[in-house]
Amino acid sequence: MKKCFVFDFDDTLATTTAKILVWGRGSSGYEDAIVRELTPAEFSSYELKSGEEFDFSQFRDDKFIQEANPTWLMSLASEIDGEGHDIYILTAREDDSADAIAEFLSGFNVYPKMIHCVGGTRESIPKRKRDILMMLLDNYSKVYFYDDCSVNIEHAPDNPKMRKYQI
Repeated sequence: MKKCFVFDFDDTLATTTAKILVWGRGSSGYEDAIVRELTPAEFSSYELKSGEEFDFSQFRDDKFIQEANPTWLMSLASEIDGEGHDIYILTAREDDSADAIAEFLSGFNVYPKMIHCVGGTRESIPKRKRDILMMLLDNYSKVYFYDDCSVNIEHAPDNPKMRKYQI
């Protein structure tokens, strides 16, 4: 039986202090300013107000990854890697974070086969994660998916070969 394990990064394998910034009209009403700072969990349910936009710059800053704290799932990922099963990272971060994530994970003896970064546009993240999971289902007898976001879990394929775990 060929198995793979798919982990989200933020708030699943590691926690960081990186925030999603929300820019909008400041208190003066004339100049753009940061009007909110959101955690990844808050981001998944935040609705932009008129004139607001997201700023993901902290998630492109490698220092937040280097200073991350592993969650309890890191020991599971290390054990799975040691058993020779394939590990994938499926994160809402953008591509420029992949090397820093790989370096962070190697410090815990976790060496993913691939790091898929699907960030860029908020609306497409659950769909893009689903598409990658569908491809993995074609190549594995069993796929185990771990994510902290309920929307990503809900959009993951319902398939007898897949197990989904919301963290």
